[in-house]
Amino acid sequence: MEDARIHTSADSRVESSEGCSGLDNPDEQLRCVFSSTTEIRIGTGTTAKKQISKLLWYVNQCGLDEYGIRKINPNFVPVGEEDLIDQEKLLTDYTPEVEIHNARVMPAMRALKKTIAKGDKHRENGEPLSAEMEYTRALDVDETNVRAIFGLGLVYLDRKDKDKSRGVFEQLVSLQGAFHENHKHLFNEFGIALRKNGLYDESVQYYTRAVELTKNDENLYYNLARAFYEKGDWEYCFTFASKALDINAYHEHAIAMCRFMMTLAGNENLRTKYDKPPVPADLVAQASARLGIDASDEHAMVEIDPDGFGTELVSGDTTSEK
Repeated sequence: MEDARIHTSADSRVESSEGCSGLDNPDEQLRCVFSSTTEIRIGTGTTAKKQISKLLWYVNQCGLDEYGIRKINPNFVPVGEEDLIDQEKLLTDYTPEVEIHNARVMPAMRALKKTIAKGDKHRENGEPLSAEMEYTRALDVDETNVRAIFGLGLVYLDRKDKDKSRGVFEQLVSLQGAFHENHKHLFNEFGIALRKNGLYDESVQYYTRAVELTKNDENLYYNLARAFYEKGDWEYCFTFASKALDINAYHEHAIAMCRFMMTLAGNENLRTKYDKPPVPADLVAQASARLGIDASDEHAMVEIDPDGFGTELVSGDTTSEK
């Protein structure tokens, strides 16, 4: 990933005009472009010259003494994951670049946001080719833009292009920002689309990555159990349903999944109907103990429509989506 760099002579300066948010008013959240500089020597001997290389950063205050900084790429948009620094380091190592913020970075950020919004609208209107064009245009500006990557992945999944979907999936699981709270609904929609397209291994890897980055979220553990259910892996299905219940003992979808396991264990016709392997007896016993249900009680064993418990749940939410 390239960075936005400005090269000036050692004695020149980039002049500022208006102040950025938080520079002149300490009651405002600081949000502005800053630069860090390094000195470069070009040539040797008496012909050697000094040149200042200026690297641009987008700084966003996220706490009383905590500032997130992101590199600005050659297209003048912030990219990559945030690094956190304190005020002392910010004031010591970085210089405000108000003119660049106002004239270059803010217009570039607004244009990128508008392009992604167009892609979202085309996708929602069932216009996949137009959506793909807008998302691709956005990624030409910022190749790591999470919303554009999600949008492109959903377009590919909607049109059943598994090869391109896998490529987008591999990119998403490598990006920590893809699992941020700001993207949870897109993240959830993509997980559902993976499952509905039969990409069960990818779904498992996707939710495993989410669990690594978002601890103690019962819905993520349930989603992982749901993916293993699709694979017919009862051991891991129960393991992660149980983890969801460890966090929330009243998680209705995890409870329903455990009950469904117990029901299938004693009904070969249902296993054939849902194309599932036999359920190991030890898992039936564990599920029975977990729910406080007697596995030998036929009245407790009722058929449950998998769609009643099998929808992925939004991370940090209590609602489910089909």
